[in-house]
Amino acid sequence: MRVVHQRLNATVFGDLDVLMDNFVRVTDHLGARAADPRRAVRLWPAADGRPLARDAGGAPWRTLAFIDGARSSHRFDGPAQAAAAATAAARLVADLADLAPPPAEVIPGFHDVPRRLEALDRARSEDTHGRAAGCAADTHAVLAHAGIAEEVAAARRDGRLPQRTVHNDTKADNLLFDDATGEALCLVDLDTVGPGTVLFDVGDLVRSGAIRGREDADAGAISVDHAIAAAVLDGYAGAGFLTAGEGDLLALAGPLMALEAAARFLTDHLQGDAYFRVDGPGHNLRRARNQLRVLELLLDA
Repeated sequence: MRVVHQRLNATVFGDLDVLMDNFVRVTDHLGARAADPRRAVRLWPAADGRPLARDAGGAPWRTLAFIDGARSSHRFDGPAQAAAAATAAARLVADLADLAPPPAEVIPGFHDVPRRLEALDRARSEDTHGRAAGCAADTHAVLAHAGIAEEVAAARRDGRLPQRTVHNDTKADNLLFDDATGEALCLVDLDTVGPGTVLFDVGDLVRSGAIRGREDADAGAISVDHAIAAAVLDGYAGAGFLTAGEGDLLALAGPLMALEAAARFLTDHLQGDAYFRVDGPGHNLRRARNQLRVLELLLDA
């Protein structure tokens, strides 16, 4: 049997004990429900029985069973694949609904979009790298959409958007599809599974899977395949467990996650490209402009 060895990022995930406790409970829970082993991520314990091991330099590693005959897709190739992906993402949330206690939040505030916008505003004011003037219009445009984040945050506070255990990083290439049938098998990269709203998962499916053009291309080269975006919404809603409030706000999912991505890229640009890996000056600014373009295209649909 083939396996995958993964080195864990102890910088992004500050508490590896919490991370791996979540990971073990989530994979055990999902694995117990999957009649086909290819429909679940499965952890192989280390020789001492623990879920991870450290190499001679102290770096943490874990081992997963390799899922044969499967592939990922950087973009959805059409509405049918998008709907299948959304159905698989919804199935994960439904299957984790009875996992008790729910997984802990491994990256606090990961999808706190109002906080992301506050960080952007602060980075603009501090202007530690003298870049604020060159992206003033971009920053203004991102912050002008704060109402989307505020509407979603208010709906979470008043219960219209119930808190669920969600994947939190459902970009298209975190889904595996059967090589032969094209069927969506499962979601991988389960480290971010934890509390959130279904809008986070639906939004990332739309933001990553329905976009045509590279993430760092010129914004004019970016387009949205609205048929794919609609298939994601319909496929997820078809799972049948959404509340009325979730259904009413589902169309905001894509714009919300594009707004968050634009804010994060632009903040990193203003702070000297400290977080995201870049290929040179202006890389994060191009990314931010593209996400802003995605946001605008989704709102204009």
